[in-house]
Amino acid sequence: MELVSNERDVPGKHGRHFSPPRPWFKSGIRAFPEDKIVDQAEQVIIGSSAAGLSALEAIRKIDRQCPIILISKEAGPPYSRVALTHYIAGEIKFKGMRMRDGDYYGKMGVKALLGKEVVSLDTARKCVTLDDGSAISYDKLLIATGSKPLILPIEGTGRRGVYTCLSSADARKILRTADLTEEVVVIGAGLIGIQAADGLYRRGLQVSLVEKLPQVLPLMIDETAAGMAEAHLREKGIRVRTGQSAQKVLGKGPRVSGVALESGEIIPCQMVIMAAGVAPNVDFLQGSGVTVNRGILVDERQQTNIPGIYAAGDVAETVDLLSGERVVNAIWPEALFQGEIAGLNMAGVPATYQGSLAMNVTSFLGLSMASLGLWEAPGGPYEVKAQTDKGRRTYRKLVFRDGKLVGAVLVGHIEEAGVLHAMIRAGTTFDLKGEDLLPQPITWGRILLANALPGRG
Repeated sequence: MELVSNERDVPGKHGRHFSPPRPWFKSGIRAFPEDKIVDQAEQVIIGSSAAGLSALEAIRKIDRQCPIILISKEAGPPYSRVALTHYIAGEIKFKGMRMRDGDYYGKMGVKALLGKEVVSLDTARKCVTLDDGSAISYDKLLIATGSKPLILPIEGTGRRGVYTCLSSADARKILRTADLTEEVVVIGAGLIGIQAADGLYRRGLQVSLVEKLPQVLPLMIDETAAGMAEAHLREKGIRVRTGQSAQKVLGKGPRVSGVALESGEIIPCQMVIMAAGVAPNVDFLQGSGVTVNRGILVDERQQTNIPGIYAAGDVAETVDLLSGERVVNAIWPEALFQGEIAGLNMAGVPATYQGSLAMNVTSFLGLSMASLGLWEAPGGPYEVKAQTDKGRRTYRKLVFRDGKLVGAVLVGHIEEAGVLHAMIRAGTTFDLKGEDLLPQPITWGRILLANALPGRG
């Protein structure tokens, strides 16, 4: 769909930029002189990560002048959380994580309230209250507040040296302690835990991974791929403890000195990274009337049960494209897509989100892995075709339903992940011969051509 705006571009020293915003929107927004409403806008966006920025840019494609206020807990320019590992490893400076330049909000004609947190939402009065007591009123609102880290309810988590790893502020705390640390325990071997372990290992620390489930990356890969991952981690010198829970963070005085496991083992360390999972950041919605299940329930337009209020990204509960089940699919590509859909609808352009499709990609200590769609093949009418080479540490698992590709797990060669993702979304039907499942990446153009020829299969 081509989007056309009748607003005028004004050239400036940086090239084309947006015309000055119209005077702040007043009609349709109630005035509450008794309240601390200090500002108002047609569009208010809470959150400055993937979903929030995607929505902002979608709105600006349609309306180059409408007043927009963006509120973010982050005090600086937008940055990519995907790059946190490289920042912790010391491979890049903070500037290397930035997604946009320092003048981004000015160029977009947006009033950015940075370093501010929304603490409540009043849907009747159509305003949000900030942590400084001030309030912002809106005509339309996007909630893109992302996730918050979970802290396990175990003794000792209040000691100095226990951190989460989800934001730049977390990373800075970790780095301040890393230079005084020789050993670190990462509790949780999901994506965040694996990435934290990777960055700290490359920084020169002795790393131990503790996972209460029987394998690493339990929500991303199957048992075969996990076996390869664990073997790779151990070869690099990382201690892996699966099927065990951390029972207590030990310390000498206020500082961390080790972690006690349920097996009785004590792992010495001077720092602990809590990577036991995340939850949608929705605490400020209590009493607002916005419906929250595992995440904020939204429809195909990313709109909540309250007209004019939208949600996108890690905080939103959408529908899985393949299973039809309600899910919170907290991955970067879907956050971008959901934010765009929300932004278009907020700007008055009807757009629908067909559903989320799981896609997780990671690389740690030189080993790359990816999983897509219904990679678990949860019984029923699924056909699995797989090829394993433990020596080369490569693995390809393709899952079909009614002849259509619906899932995949890749280890070693993940170059084809993007093609497979597109094929799953498109519902592509094809057949594979045994020789097609060789260790090297598949030439998918050849496969699709062969399927189109008479006599194939």
